[in-house]
Amino acid sequence: MKVFYTIIMLLIYCNSFTQLEAIFDYKKFNTSESPYIETYLQIYSSTLHDNTDTNIKTKGVEILQYIEDENNNIVSHKKYKINEGKFDDYFNDIIDLQRFALKNGTYDITIEITDLNNSNNIEKHTEKLTISFSDQLELSDIEFLDSYWKDEDNSELSKSGIAMIPLISNYFSPEFSKIAYYFEIYGIDKTIDTSEAFLLTQSIRIAESGEIAGQFNKLKKYKSASIVPVINSFNIESLPTGNYLLEIELINSKNELIISENVPFQRTSFVNNIKIDRLNSVNISNTFAVRMPEDSLKDFMQCLTPISSTLELNIIDNKIDDINDTLKRQFIYSFWYNRDPNEPEKAWEIYKRNVKKVNQLFSTKVRKGHQTDRGRIYLKYGPPNTVTDRANEPSAYPYQIWHYYKIGKFKNKRFIFYMPDLITNEYIILHSTLQGEYSNNKWQADLHKRNTPRGNIDSQEEGNFNHWGSNSNTFFNNP
Repeated sequence: MKVFYTIIMLLIYCNSFTQLEAIFDYKKFNTSESPYIETYLQIYSSTLHDNTDTNIKTKGVEILQYIEDENNNIVSHKKYKINEGKFDDYFNDIIDLQRFALKNGTYDITIEITDLNNSNNIEKHTEKLTISFSDQLELSDIEFLDSYWKDEDNSELSKSGIAMIPLISNYFSPEFSKIAYYFEIYGIDKTIDTSEAFLLTQSIRIAESGEIAGQFNKLKKYKSASIVPVINSFNIESLPTGNYLLEIELINSKNELIISENVPFQRTSFVNNIKIDRLNSVNISNTFAVRMPEDSLKDFMQCLTPISSTLELNIIDNKIDDINDTLKRQFIYSFWYNRDPNEPEKAWEIYKRNVKKVNQLFSTKVRKGHQTDRGRIYLKYGPPNTVTDRANEPSAYPYQIWHYYKIGKFKNKRFIFYMPDLITNEYIILHSTLQGEYSNNKWQADLHKRNTPRGNIDSQEEGNFNHWGSNSNTFFNNP
């Protein structure tokens, strides 16, 4: 799966080439009749082409899934189309779930996705899977969930009377406040009599040490049965950045562990921030922070501003001149360790390259690129998918519209920047549709104050929404 983005920044003009992008996963379950797998597919709508034969934007895909045994015989397949028609939210992703009954064995599963509006926009993926359920005590795969609810209609999304939307990822970004999951226990009645109960422990453990991460541990008794469905969630608002294991353990009445399973996941969180009084305890020996040139430490800290938390910003803005070079190095190392415990130096090098890029693109005579609004947005959210550059529109200040297909869990977000002084090449943010960013309902009025010097937007002489040559509303709503 690949996405190609080409950004040509001469006058900050951007052109994007669309390549179909999707995420695929599967989980294994069992029933009294036969084992089966669920396949999960998320297709990014923004990487599909439009239907050009109609004025109404439509997108769709044709999907082929087939499963081959070890002798290359196709034992199951499905071919179907998903045509979203006119999107209520044009940038909604396509989520697809399918089920295939399979006997125990080793298989190759292949999925092929074709864009209905461009037959050359196609993705194909194959991987092996093995099914080996028995009639003894076992666990299904653990399925992460985006959401779930009681389902009296027993729809295709339902298991054990609960409808579930799968989360096709094991990465939990700062937008996630909980981790939810589902699994099934099979054959516990072969180990524990149905008149007895067993103890199920569910915990989040630190991957490196195996220790339980604080209070993330739950104990619950269940009655023995041939199939025991389990659905649970943890509030992870306070879970720090790191690599973790979601671990399941079954314990009998003698307090003996009878089976366990775990699944890894990653968490990024900015809740647990750096505190100045804790920096002295940070060990930076043999780390990249030690090798940083002394005369660059202040700049290296200040360039972190666009992606810093409130507490981190307080240190950068108010303490930077009061702390010594060792504390600066400890701050920088802690900053990147909190974001990528496995490879903090790699994360810093990638970010440093982006800082160099925005400084080349957006710097002015009085401000470095990473200090500008465009630089901040670029560093915080990455490069936009498209940029509309209008430097000479007759009735408006020079402006740019940046369009992002996805930012975290949010889709179809836009930023508009403008240059009201006409000379500095510093475009300041005028309005954004992203939650938490600057929102200005009168952005069109401000953009056209060039022709409305007294700012009276209600005056017929100075009305500034329908000037000749103005396309800002069109470009903003349809970038």
